[in-house]
Amino acid sequence: MIKRIKIIMGIATIIVVAAIAARMYTSGQYTMYIPSKHTTFRAEVTDHMSMLDRLDRLTIRKISIADPYNEEDEVTITDPTEIRDMLKLLKDVELKRVQEFDVSERNPYYYEWRLTINKEGRFTDGFGLTFYNDHAVSIYSGYKTRDQLQDYEITNELNINEMERLFEKLKEEQT
Repeated sequence: MIKRIKIIMGIATIIVVAAIAARMYTSGQYTMYIPSKHTTFRAEVTDHMSMLDRLDRLTIRKISIADPYNEEDEVTITDPTEIRDMLKLLKDVELKRVQEFDVSERNPYYYEWRLTINKEGRFTDGFGLTFYNDHAVSIYSGYKTRDQLQDYEITNELNINEMERLFEKLKEEQT
């Protein structure tokens, strides 16, 4: 009889612990301990800026796979409002962290963005964004001490043609 009670108590304990763990998992209560693979552009880049931070410079390069060292296809934006307008293109981009992405779908050119932020007038922080195609981006975060370069798959729409149109417009304005 006592052995049967111990077995029932053991099973009940296991069920209670499993129910609590399932509830914590579904509520997202312990997500700070297990990082999610899903994120957004806003969470990876713009959320790391405070109200005192100032957008210093955004350099955009169009890099051809055939001639990657061509410095002629480069545009630098120093006006903070124009930089914000460019970043608004990416504010709703949803990302999924991947180990590596398929480079066979790579366009004949890709875009590299270098964003420099003046952190409260004390030092600068940088982000590097490399857009390989409509579905692949690498983000370098200067504020991180580990895993500074991460590869992401873009899970929603990013129109690389719109990025090309804005790049050509900015290049034309600077000449």
